[in-house]
Amino acid sequence: MAHPQIARAHIEGKDFTLYYDYDQLRNGKLSQLTDDGKIEWFRLRMHYVFLEPIGRLFRAKSPAYRELNSTKPNDLPARSFVIASFSLLLNGIEALGSFLTTSSKNHVRFDTFIATYMSSWDVRVPSLGPTAYLKAILWNDFRNGIAHGFAIQDGGIDNEADTAPGGWRVVKDAGPSGSMTKRLEIGPNAFFRDFRAGVDQFFEAVRHSPVHRSTFLRRFQTIYPT
Repeated sequence: MAHPQIARAHIEGKDFTLYYDYDQLRNGKLSQLTDDGKIEWFRLRMHYVFLEPIGRLFRAKSPAYRELNSTKPNDLPARSFVIASFSLLLNGIEALGSFLTTSSKNHVRFDTFIATYMSSWDVRVPSLGPTAYLKAILWNDFRNGIAHGFAIQDGGIDNEADTAPGGWRVVKDAGPSGSMTKRLEIGPNAFFRDFRAGVDQFFEAVRHSPVHRSTFLRRFQTIYPT
């Protein structure tokens, strides 16, 4: 006997688990939804499998945050999930961006979401150079740095940057040779708050903008064939 799955959503008169394999591959329910229903299914699914879990990783008082991050000397073994949780967030931006553009290039998908729904992060960073753009740094030095080498290039994630203008800051350090170096610090909570607001704007546009709606549904059909 198949293991029963919990219904996590009720859309257009039907119960859904928000898992594609059960909802569509086993039961064929996604095929029975209207376009609006599919948009709602994806919205609820994203909250279920991404936003709600990752939100707990950014709340310092949540049990999940305390379990994954040791903040006191006697809280052993020493551990930190800050870099990993930020990496998940950046990949979530790339994934959502794929519903905004027909480009198959991952960095374009990432840039498109930032430019469209997190415009305060689509800025130049003059102190790092005339061609230093924040979204490019986030992609190359943070997203790719973590994904490909488990290291942030010339930067870091720091709660103190949460209160800086824009949620980020450039810090100057005296290097070993005495020369000054610069690094970019990102405020993780400020970035996450802006992402959450961007997600709400994303779904609002998908519901009401014909262009965004069409692009979204085309991508949806590719990822979740019905």
